[in-house]
Amino acid sequence: MRIFIDDGSTNIKMLWEQDGETFTHISPNSFKRGWSATFGSGKPFNYTVDDEKYSFDLITPDALPTNNIDWQYSPLNSIAVHHALLTSGLEPQDVEIVVTLPLTEFYDEDAQYRLDNIERKKKSLLRDVKLNKGVVFNITKVTVRPESIRRALACVMS
Repeated sequence: MRIFIDDGSTNIKMLWEQDGETFTHISPNSFKRGWSATFGSGKPFNYTVDDEKYSFDLITPDALPTNNIDWQYSPLNSIAVHHALLTSGLEPQDVEIVVTLPLTEFYDEDAQYRLDNIERKKKSLLRDVKLNKGVVFNITKVTVRPESIRRALACVMS
């Protein structure tokens, strides 16, 4: 299955087709270092990546920043993508994902592909993410596209 993902700094936005129907899902980015305990009937989402522990926590005052360029290549970005997949309603499975990079990360000043950043993004999303007492999706392929290309074209054309 191929899933299109806008892994932005505020939310992860997803789109995919299944059985001729189009589906979308939005997952907020709100993660903290360390694991969380369960309260009530809520299911904790505790992740490990690169030997570091993180948890999804929508109300934490200690949410880690996601509004910087480093976010694009960070372990936290990988966790956010996996979290969005896990909360999409899809069963964990092999998936191909198509993600984006900001234009300044995708192209250099001569409008050429920044292959180092594209490969860095792919490698980042292929890293091993584990969910405590759970199963995650297996990302088999990552395709990276420039984000905001329509907006950039509109600016150039006006």
